[in-house]
Amino acid sequence: MWSTLIAVLGTLAGAALASLTAHWTDRRARAAEHRQQVLDATAQLLAASLAYREQYWLQIADLRDGELPGREGRAELHRARSAVTHAFDRLALTTTDPELTSIAVEAAWSAIDLADIRLGEVRDGCFAEEVEAALAAGRERSRDAHTALRDAVRDQ
Repeated sequence: MWSTLIAVLGTLAGAALASLTAHWTDRRARAAEHRQQVLDATAQLLAASLAYREQYWLQIADLRDGELPGREGRAELHRARSAVTHAFDRLALTTTDPELTSIAVEAAWSAIDLADIRLGEVRDGCFAEEVEAALAAGRERSRDAHTALRDAVRDQ
């Protein structure tokens, strides 16, 4: 009788341990998959933000050279902005970390906000002094935000 009871208890304990181990393994796998999804979404946002900034600075260079942006150049910038928005939305829907979302907002908007700088006229290949200062500050802000997002997701 005791041997049967011990055998049943051993079987139940083994089944419980196997179930618990499977649960932990599944949980770790889901956490790893979620982390990878966050990394992928962040990488997409970083790339989109970088592409937007590239398009923006190409337009600034053209303006400094006396070339007005054409319809295709403006369309490229709008597509790049949409890509930033899309990438941000993907990250915001993927992550559960409010701090990472806040850093991602800064990275996305620091790039998009560059277009809000009032440029004015170009003289001798330069904008007015205050415009050049605003452009330099915008460049630094967007670079710093890009780095902060990359570092935040890497340190998770």
